[in-house]
Amino acid sequence: MVAPTQQQTFDAIVIGSGIGGLTVAALLSKLYRKSVLVLEQHFTAGGFTHTFERKGKFHWDVGLHYVGDMGEGGTGKAVLDYLTNGNLHWQKMPDPFEKFVYPDFTFEVHSDPDRFQADLIQRFPRERKAIRRYFSDVQKAAFWFGAHLMLELFPVWLHPLLKRTVRYFGAIARETTQHYLDRNFQDAHLKALLASQWGDYGLPPSQSCFGIHGVIVAHYFNGGWYPVGGAQAIAQSIIPAIAQAGGAVITQRRVTEILLESGVAVGVKVQNTARPEAELEIYHAPIVVSDAGAFNTYLKLIPSSYPLAERAEIQAFPKGSSMLTVYLGLKESPQRLGFQGENHWIYTTYDHNAILQDPSISSEDLPKFCYLSFPSLKDPLANGHTAEIIAHVDYDFFSQWREKPWKHRGKDYTELKDRIARSLIQLVESHYPGFQDAIEYAELSTPLTVEHFDASDRGTIYGIPCIPERLDRSWIGARTPIKNLYLTGADVFSLGIMGAMMGGVKTTGIVNGGFSFFKIMSTIMRESALHHRDRKVKAYR
Repeated sequence: MVAPTQQQTFDAIVIGSGIGGLTVAALLSKLYRKSVLVLEQHFTAGGFTHTFERKGKFHWDVGLHYVGDMGEGGTGKAVLDYLTNGNLHWQKMPDPFEKFVYPDFTFEVHSDPDRFQADLIQRFPRERKAIRRYFSDVQKAAFWFGAHLMLELFPVWLHPLLKRTVRYFGAIARETTQHYLDRNFQDAHLKALLASQWGDYGLPPSQSCFGIHGVIVAHYFNGGWYPVGGAQAIAQSIIPAIAQAGGAVITQRRVTEILLESGVAVGVKVQNTARPEAELEIYHAPIVVSDAGAFNTYLKLIPSSYPLAERAEIQAFPKGSSMLTVYLGLKESPQRLGFQGENHWIYTTYDHNAILQDPSISSEDLPKFCYLSFPSLKDPLANGHTAEIIAHVDYDFFSQWREKPWKHRGKDYTELKDRIARSLIQLVESHYPGFQDAIEYAELSTPLTVEHFDASDRGTIYGIPCIPERLDRSWIGARTPIKNLYLTGADVFSLGIMGAMMGGVKTTGIVNGGFSFFKIMSTIMRESALHHRDRKVKAYR
């Protein structure tokens, strides 16, 4: 969109156009008729929901690979339907939708929790009782993890009592995933198998809290879905609601500073990244919401002259894992090799905790892990055939090139990328012969690429990591010590596209005060029920 006049005042400013920021902007626009300015540093809006193209036919998503909870009646679907006015459609992934591939067995996951449980018991009959307890505990841990995230919505005078209650009854959500598995299971292969989806939250079992593990596992109990038209369809379907209320979403605008007057947020200072020599732009609003994450907001955007006790703790807090992706364009449909659109989690070890520091990722040796996905098989509108291979990586493998510009990091960097891409492709080839011959185009993205476009610290994609200590940090939440400045996205609620979106709903509720979050959700669920009823009536006719 065309940039508004400098010095223009809006009802609210949102920093970043990720799903958390777009959710806040859309809800403020639709429910409260506020004009909202969304500022995005990238040349494409949408954050990790955007897609890119090569050779005019290959399209890949950069952050969304599948989501759960998109069936009728699901909370996530209800929220997205409301944000997009029902213009976003979802394709259900085939069954099995996940395959966990280990050195001596492959386990298939179907979109039915009862079958998932039965298949586990069939393979590990001696652990029958523990497996049944696990499915109950996963939902229990997810509930208490969510309960902790909701504390901020209640009056401050209730917090001491509510925190003690959640901490006592929700202790299971705070233990590490490894601790839970070790105290409940005997079989090492079963423990590894149950932790197979840890890539969806970016932390191995020894580091993650069991609450986030429970959230992710339960989220996919009923299978996975993919947006028709690719991940970019999400932002494209949300942005019109912002414009209709007098707002705007502007790309190539990097917020360099949050403006404060007497300790109150009043606007932002912005650099035009397409014309870095131009004067800084200034926009004002009585509400400023940052979707740039707690790290960037506290350490980079709030003026350093403003005293904040949180800075040192945020700086010292453990960092999340970094990832790299090989984007592949294929000569023919991967269905010819037997793939149907399911995800493949390929492990050469049962020790998940050894994967993050795997030195083989940068050598000619086979890496210990990769995640294989097929965007073109998930999206019925896809033209070119595509695949993605994702792996965890130590950011320090690339840190020496950090200060060099994108696409101009030199021969050594390019050669390292080529070696990594070859080793990951070979890992897939070792399990699925013929895969390598089907490749027409390959391009590898490192954490430096993510850092360049997303401005995330060390190119992490999940925000502040969900280790147990995260649950005790006062700076994790929508409110900040600065009046009229709020956070949104993954650091407010939970990670991933859906977690960041619910962070947007939570922030909107807090911005509007009282019990607005519950009123917003009531409106959304009521509208969802009406639309569902209308569809059933039309189908009956």
